[in-house]
Amino acid sequence: MIPSWFLGACSFLALHAETDPHLEQYQKVIQPLLRERCFACHGALKQKSSLRLDTVALMIKGGSGGPIVLPGNPGASAILARLKSTDENERMPPEGEPVSSKQLQALEKWIAAGAPAPANQKPEPSPADHWAFKSPVKADPGAPGNPIDAFLSKAWNEKGLQPQNPASKTLLLRRVFLDLTGLPPQEEDYRAFNADQSHDAYEKTVDRLLASPQYGERWARHWMDIWRYTDWWGLGAEMRNSQKHIWHWRDWIIESLNAGVGYDEMLRLMLAADELHPSNPEKLRATGFLARQYFKFNRNSWMEETVEHTSKAFLGMTFNCARCHDHKYDPTVQVDYYRFRAFFEPYQIRTDMVSGEGDFEKDGIPRVFDCNLDTPTYLFARGDEKNPVKAKKITPGVPDFLSRGFVEIRPVDLPREAYEPELNPLVKENASRAIKEKVGQKEKELAALEKPEAAGKTTAKEVREKKIQAARKSLEAAGLELKNVEARWLAIRLKALGGEKEKVEAQALAAARGEKEVSAALAEAALLNAEVEHLQAPMDKKAPAKTKMDAAAKALDAARKAVEKPGTTFTPLRASLKTLESNLESEASRGKPFPKTSSGRRTALANWVASKENPLTARVAVNHIWLRHMGSPLVETVFDFGRKGTAPKHPELLDWLAADFMQNQWNMKKLHRLILTSRAYSMSSSTVAREKNLANDPDNRNFWRMNSRRLEAQAVRDSLLHLGGKLDLTLGGPSVPAAAQETSPRRALYFFQSHNDHDRFLSQFDDANVLECYRREESTLPQHALALFNSSQAWLAAEAINTRLQKGLEKASDGVFVSRLFLLILGAPPSEVEKTACLEALAAWRLQSSAKAPTQDRLLLIHALLNHNDFIMLR
Repeated sequence: MIPSWFLGACSFLALHAETDPHLEQYQKVIQPLLRERCFACHGALKQKSSLRLDTVALMIKGGSGGPIVLPGNPGASAILARLKSTDENERMPPEGEPVSSKQLQALEKWIAAGAPAPANQKPEPSPADHWAFKSPVKADPGAPGNPIDAFLSKAWNEKGLQPQNPASKTLLLRRVFLDLTGLPPQEEDYRAFNADQSHDAYEKTVDRLLASPQYGERWARHWMDIWRYTDWWGLGAEMRNSQKHIWHWRDWIIESLNAGVGYDEMLRLMLAADELHPSNPEKLRATGFLARQYFKFNRNSWMEETVEHTSKAFLGMTFNCARCHDHKYDPTVQVDYYRFRAFFEPYQIRTDMVSGEGDFEKDGIPRVFDCNLDTPTYLFARGDEKNPVKAKKITPGVPDFLSRGFVEIRPVDLPREAYEPELNPLVKENASRAIKEKVGQKEKELAALEKPEAAGKTTAKEVREKKIQAARKSLEAAGLELKNVEARWLAIRLKALGGEKEKVEAQALAAARGEKEVSAALAEAALLNAEVEHLQAPMDKKAPAKTKMDAAAKALDAARKAVEKPGTTFTPLRASLKTLESNLESEASRGKPFPKTSSGRRTALANWVASKENPLTARVAVNHIWLRHMGSPLVETVFDFGRKGTAPKHPELLDWLAADFMQNQWNMKKLHRLILTSRAYSMSSSTVAREKNLANDPDNRNFWRMNSRRLEAQAVRDSLLHLGGKLDLTLGGPSVPAAAQETSPRRALYFFQSHNDHDRFLSQFDDANVLECYRREESTLPQHALALFNSSQAWLAAEAINTRLQKGLEKASDGVFVSRLFLLILGAPPSEVEKTACLEALAAWRLQSSAKAPTQDRLLLIHALLNHNDFIMLR
């Protein structure tokens, strides 16, 4: 039996501990300071000098140098001496800013007060036991129905929270429309939803929106943020970052989402489509993820970006923190960083031809391929690329603590058309099409010269005749060039496919001769044009014109002699254009053949990343999707699931969703539907009558109501055009150039966007940072109202909405007009106060200007409502 006095003493000590200001100071100031600045070297991950600082008891115990804290004696406590030291070799922590004087004072007072510790304080758990490094477990929700609500209900009951009432039907409809399509409902959508009295009216709406093409556009923009989509940029016409025509990757994302391609398969294709599907140009577009990482001036910077953002985007890990030294918080050692880099070391970028266009400046598919299969990876001492440790080559691999599911790397033998793309028939078709266009143009020029009326426009008959001869020769050259395309393509094909030696040589000879005949015809046309220029030149310009004519004559003579010389060397048709790796790389390197095999490294990596045994990938994806539906993530540090990141708000819910996601073949549409049909999603965002909830959970960590959030920049801009019926819903295509964006009817995700090019309107509403945007910034500023008020787009939208509404409301009362307008723009009917204010405003405007038509007054009201805060908010 425990004596009552002992129980009383324990109660006194517990009460004292709860109210001890020094203990509170330790918990709120000192322990967070130690965790942030000291645990990396003196915690569960590492124990330099055999010292740990993650509990007070371990601080008192000390390490190889003895105790670090002496309760009641701050002057003799080594921790203060080391933190205060001005000697760089003695000061702790050794890196970063010194500990502030305010923090040192708090630490000194705490030690002086006896270094009080929380009861039953436990040291940090082993890094291997970190929640994110263990496979997600699908726990029993404990109740029927939607498992999201079952898990959250437990939290509500435990914390005494009363969930908010459901949102109104119209606000819920606006919410789900904007969430899934990025566009608000039209009047007919509200009418149809309100008229459908079936028990599953909402579920049917969700299914319809998930099946709409606009779903792919809306969610492509979210993933484009995470995967750092950007169009190319550089200096003038010089491409230094990303790739031209990268929009093909954007279109692949849209199409894949609409087609329901599994998230795991999308990751595989983005990392290794060139190895998994080397002959499929549609899937090769996916490797735009890696092509986007291109940086012309420093291959190491390019590799650093690739490692950092592959690990952050797909795994929620900050591998980049191990580039210079072992990771301070996660069990990722420095060599792990370079092992991960080695997966990407061989890859390069090229642009493959697309059907209908042979000019790579105009179009092409940027994709990756393994170019330098033997390129070594070295560890850089302290992360300095100038100090590679060449004693040992680094082989590809993943950190040991995450190695479950990793398979052996096997080289990939590529099909011929992958490493000899010029064998593709479209190469010949594109070249022929371009020359046929040239032939057509030359025929028009010749016809114009041969018209009788043209004779009167020339200064001399001789000049006119020579112009006609030159035009005929140019036409002849184009005809020969068209014929030669076939010869060149056949020569390449015969050689590549192992034709008989005699046939190969004969075809090569024909191709070479044909190419020389084209040159000769062009040289003759050039001479004729030079003769025309000499005839027309004034006396003071005759000498230079004669020099040019003589040079043209020599060139023609050389070209004619070349035709007679036997040879089999000709210019092959270009089917793929390699991106220069740096300014030092020569154009000649582009002509080198592509390798017949690929390393297989990225396939192994892709299969590990997308493996069900990988504990991170599904959790990271689920967290991103949850954030964009619920306005707040389950894990706040969306790109850091490591030990420095935050713990999940609801770990059982996160794990259930991640495990279920994988069990359902990583089907994103099923996950969307599960979230959108939960009670949690359908709740009102209001805090009215929930004062106790606000006191207990002011940050809504337990999702007892919906989070209000501001629409992203693209959704604000697109909503303006959509409500006015002016939005072009065509899917895909080249990026809209900056000069055309203000008046373009296309959705904003199609705008050309780069580090150098930003749409001003979108920038006002926190557009994505193309360098890194795992979570959009969300600000509420006066500039937003100014941007909408002064925007020509807002005025044009107001006029278009006015025109649409007036078609059915010309004779309707102002009251009916106001109610319809509120529903269309804000998704909710006006309150009595709002309705009265609007009616009074309409009446006042008419009194002020009797010459105005009623429709003009209504236009002003429409514009005012587009500036309402609720227009840019999801409630």
